[in-house]
Amino acid sequence: MSEHDVIDIKNALKAKQLIESFDQNLARLMTHGADENEVEAYTIDLLSEWLEEAIENGVNPQELSKRANQLAQFAFSRGYSQHEVEELLTMRPNPNGKRPI
Repeated sequence: MSEHDVIDIKNALKAKQLIESFDQNLARLMTHGADENEVEAYTIDLLSEWLEEAIENGVNPQELSKRANQLAQFAFSRGYSQHEVEELLTMRPNPNGKRPI
């Protein structure tokens, strides 16, 4: 990066928030399980979406590989099949080019 490159602060902050939320929520699920009003499968899907959004906000996918592996291992431990985990970790096309904030 040269001294004249511009960093998109909004995207960088959004990506940082997504990664922090991912880490906190996966740790919570792994330690305490889902809350009584929470559907675990929905939260697992949300964690997957947060990884996708982090990539869309400029995070290098290689930087997220450890988190994706943690999510996959957790999903397997909760009974997800190989196909379901692959689907969970596959980026889905976003028809609008951007995700809603």
